[in-house]
Amino acid sequence: MKKILLISAAVFALAACTTTTEINRGEGKKQFLIACGASTPWSICYDKANEVCPSGYNDVSKSGGFNRKELTVECIK
Repeated sequence: MKKILLISAAVFALAACTTTTEINRGEGKKQFLIACGASTPWSICYDKANEVCPSGYNDVSKSGGFNRKELTVECIK
């Protein structure tokens, strides 16, 4: 039971380390900057991209640094 709780807590902590900011491009296109913690796997960032762009998205940029990872996506209409 303790093992399940620890795994659940770790997954929640990783998911909580993501922030999403909408970028207004002015052309009716929706872009989002998704910032994830440096220790967060890229899969968590891409899961968040799927949440904010349920119809799909294109990668605009992707970078990883010492403190965090950043993924910018543009939603497909």
